[in-house]
Amino acid sequence: MPRTLMIAGALCFGLAMSAGVLRYQAQQGSMAQQISTMQQKSTAQAALLEGGLHLEAVEGVLVADVQVTSKKNRRFDVSVQAAEFGAPGIKVRCEWKRAVYLKRPAFSLALITGAGERMPAGTTIRAERLKSGDFVWVDERDLKVNGTLLLLARLRAAIAARFASALFAVAGRAGALAQALLLGVKDELDTEFKGLFQSAGCAHMLALSGQHLSIICTLAALAAKRVLHREKLARRASLVFAWFFVWLAGPGPSLLRAVFMLTAAEVGRMLDRPQSSFALLSLASLMLALFDPSSITSLSSIYSFAAMAGLVLFAGRFDYALRPYMPARISQAFAASCAAVCGTAPVSILVFGTFVPAGILAATIAAPVMLVFMWLGLGAGLIGVFLPIVASVSAPLLGTLQDVLLAILSFGAWLPALRTGLGMVDRALFCAGIVSIWVLIYAVPMLQWKKSRAQMQRMRLILPSISPWGGLSL
Repeated sequence: MPRTLMIAGALCFGLAMSAGVLRYQAQQGSMAQQISTMQQKSTAQAALLEGGLHLEAVEGVLVADVQVTSKKNRRFDVSVQAAEFGAPGIKVRCEWKRAVYLKRPAFSLALITGAGERMPAGTTIRAERLKSGDFVWVDERDLKVNGTLLLLARLRAAIAARFASALFAVAGRAGALAQALLLGVKDELDTEFKGLFQSAGCAHMLALSGQHLSIICTLAALAAKRVLHREKLARRASLVFAWFFVWLAGPGPSLLRAVFMLTAAEVGRMLDRPQSSFALLSLASLMLALFDPSSITSLSSIYSFAAMAGLVLFAGRFDYALRPYMPARISQAFAASCAAVCGTAPVSILVFGTFVPAGILAATIAAPVMLVFMWLGLGAGLIGVFLPIVASVSAPLLGTLQDVLLAILSFGAWLPALRTGLGMVDRALFCAGIVSIWVLIYAVPMLQWKKSRAQMQRMRLILPSISPWGGLSL
């Protein structure tokens, strides 16, 4: 009875949280959608006959660093604080002043502009002469910085800029890749390079995620253990460094998921209540829904949680199946790639209609190369801030590692990919076939274990053993 009530209570709590997230997203998106609709109807005739107003300018704060789109434009995610509307002979200005106890913006608006200056989160801007279609467009000359950054935002921008310049100096021609892997900034990365990652089924390796955070935290933990000489303090120091890295690189859904899992695991150890990996993943989803409810349903968030769920469910089973045929380290790496694909394949099929089996092989081979690249880039970047001469050694090494990585990705992109039809029915059927294979992979070891256990019980009943007193006992 208590277990049944606990499951029912968890289900009800999850449904309530989901409803709250969807309601929040609907509130955030309704105002922006109405403004976009008004923009599309903002002709002079509509303004005169229907009394319609069109959006002329907005003022607000950037909630995230400016991102570069696939077409080399720049995307500004603005928390709107004021909006100005106009019609022939009419000017209207609306301001939203947030209460002290309610730190929540009225709504968010995405603006697209051409190539220009990269602005960090926290910048106050004013965008004028807005044009609307499929998205809200603003010319670069009509985008003005309005005000100064707050202290923490200025500090973050200064540290990120200094570290980015140090990375470019110590990495040489591999500076764009080092900046993308260690800071999540892909402005300087070639479109062809990004496409190669995607064609090889390794696009997840380019985006900052828990994999990158674990590599960085491992290096921080090793350094902290050398200094502090205590495992517990070194583990907590690496957690502090993980939060610092997330703050510096920007709190994306994948990084937040990883750092929330690390935090929940450490809190569980402190309370002498260690949690399973799946429980930590569930706690991370809850914390992300509370911290950033607008991003919990984004595609990057779904990919991140799906990949982690695949690792939790299938990594051990793949490793158990592959261990007799290959060395332990190789089987673990290959099992991790297979398990991550198990989680993300249904998402990729349903959303894009593609499945890249070569990504398993390419990711397994590329993972150690990227590991060495990130460790060398991070160490050289930190040292290069104070000793720029380290670039004479690190730049050739990082350039060679980039060439090796390009060769691996080219091989992965050369291998064929599976593509389903455009219809959702075809995608759903293909996805069902893939999922049925995953279910078999998950279920077969459990069935074998149950079968062997049943055989042992029958053997114990059939073959009696001799008791210490000379009699027979079952």
